Amino acid sequence: MSKSIVAVGPVGSGAFLKLINNFVCGVQIAALAEAVALIEQGGLDRTKALEVLTNGAPGSPLVKALAGRMTSGDYTPHFLLRLMAKDLTYARREGNRHSVDLITATAALEVFQRAIDDGQRRKGHRRRR
Repeated sequence: MSKSIVAVGPVGSGAFLKLINNFVCGVQIAALAEAVALIEQGGLDRTKALEVLTNGAPGSPLVKALAGRMTSGDYTPHFLLRLMAKDLTYARREGNRHSVDLITATAALEVFQRAIDDGQRRKGHRRRR
């Protein structure tokens, strides 16, 4: 599952970090989805605008992969929306347990939940394999 093994704490810490990783990915995905909607509704050229974003500060590997799939029309799901919503829910619970209010996780969860409520439950976000 990984190129290397990194000890980040006691037993169970890897699962905790994986949850944090998925939380950060979920926030990026939700932000990109809203950015694309704003790009399109604002009348910008989606391909060129995403090129600017992916080559600028927001251009994480995840954002680059998703933007590339969006501009190519490849909407093959690689991670179900309901699973990301589950991970964001768990991350919020862990945040509460550690007295950290994960505001961005809450906002991202709302974006994923809206997509699920709109009938996209079996669909997913797109990422590079």
